[in-house]
Amino acid sequence: MDQLLVPVGMTVVVLCVISVILCVVSMAFSWSVKRPQPKEYTLDQRWDRGAQLLSATEIDPMTLARHTEPGDTEGGSARGKW
Repeated sequence: MDQLLVPVGMTVVVLCVISVILCVVSMAFSWSVKRPQPKEYTLDQRWDRGAQLLSATEIDPMTLARHTEPGDTEGGSARGKW
């Protein structure tokens, strides 16, 4: 088992270095890629989409039995008039 430590470790190190080099090369070539710019919304335009009020407490693992439990610190709700 001890005889495999160096070959396996060196293989992992070499694969990590190759992965990092490939990531850097891919980022270097992505600078020239043109991406579409989203249309800018200004307040003088009519908003034709629905409201997007989300709450982190509506997620099932975070839903609590009562509103004021001590673990109710992960999120809240938003209210407003559109």
